[in-house]
Amino acid sequence: MILKLLILLLRFLNLTYYHFAELLEKFNPSPAWSKELGLYFHTDPQQIIKAYHLKRSQAAKLWTKSKRQKISQIFSFYSETDYWVYRQTYFNRLKIFLDIALGLILKPSGKVCEYGAGVGPVTHWLIKYFKAWRYYLVDLDCPVLTFSRWRFRNYPQVSFGVVKSLTPPLKDNFDIIICKQVLEHVPNPLTIIKSFVKHLKPGGWIFLDYVNDPGQENLIASAKNRRQVLKYLDIKLQPILRINPENPKEGYGLYIKK
Repeated sequence: MILKLLILLLRFLNLTYYHFAELLEKFNPSPAWSKELGLYFHTDPQQIIKAYHLKRSQAAKLWTKSKRQKISQIFSFYSETDYWVYRQTYFNRLKIFLDIALGLILKPSGKVCEYGAGVGPVTHWLIKYFKAWRYYLVDLDCPVLTFSRWRFRNYPQVSFGVVKSLTPPLKDNFDIIICKQVLEHVPNPLTIIKSFVKHLKPGGWIFLDYVNDPGQENLIASAKNRRQVLKYLDIKLQPILRINPENPKEGYGLYIKK
C-alpha cells in the first residue's frame, strides 16, 4: 500500500512538472527538442518545427496507403517516414519519470530495458541521474532507432536490440522493464509480455501502459488480446497498480516479480 501511494504521488509530480514546463516553453521560440533535432538533421530549429507540422499531416494518411496484414507490412510502417523521430521527440519533450526512477533509487546499479523505445525518452531522462545502470533499448530497425543510436552515442552503458520477428530480442535479465505506448501497436502483445516475465529478475519491476482503443495502426489486432495479456500479468506477477481491462482509457500498471 505504501509503495502504491508513493508511485501515485510521484506520477502526480510528473504531471505537475509537465504542465509547468509547458507554460515556460511558450516563451521559448527555439525549445530544446527542436535544437536537438536541428543538430541531428543539420538544420535550423525553426525549420524543425515547420517540418514537424508538415510531416504530421502526411503521416496521418500513411497507414491506409497500403495493406497492413503481413508482419513485414506492419513493421515497415515505421520505416516509411522519419516523422516518428519528430513526433516522439516532441511528444516526450517535457516528460520526467520520477515513478520509474524510484525503482532505480532502491539499487546502486542494475539493468533497464526500454522496450519499443523509439527515441528513448525514459532512458534519456534516467541516464543523467543513474549513470551506473545499464540500458537496453529495443525497437524496429527504423528511423527512431537510428536517432536513438545517435542520441546515446556517448553513453557506453547503452546498448540496442532490433526487433526482426515476432520473438522479442531479449537475452539478459532485467531489474526494470519499461513498455510505454507500445503494446497497443504490436500484433503479438501476449508473446511480448511472456518474454518480459521470463526476463524479469526476482524483485524486478515492469512499468506498463496499454491503450484500450481498437483503431488504426494495428490497434485492432492488439486490442483483441488485451484482456488475455492483463490476466496473464495478474497471475504471473504482483500488481501494485493494476490495469483494468474494462477501463476505456489508457491504463497504467506497475507489476513486480515475487
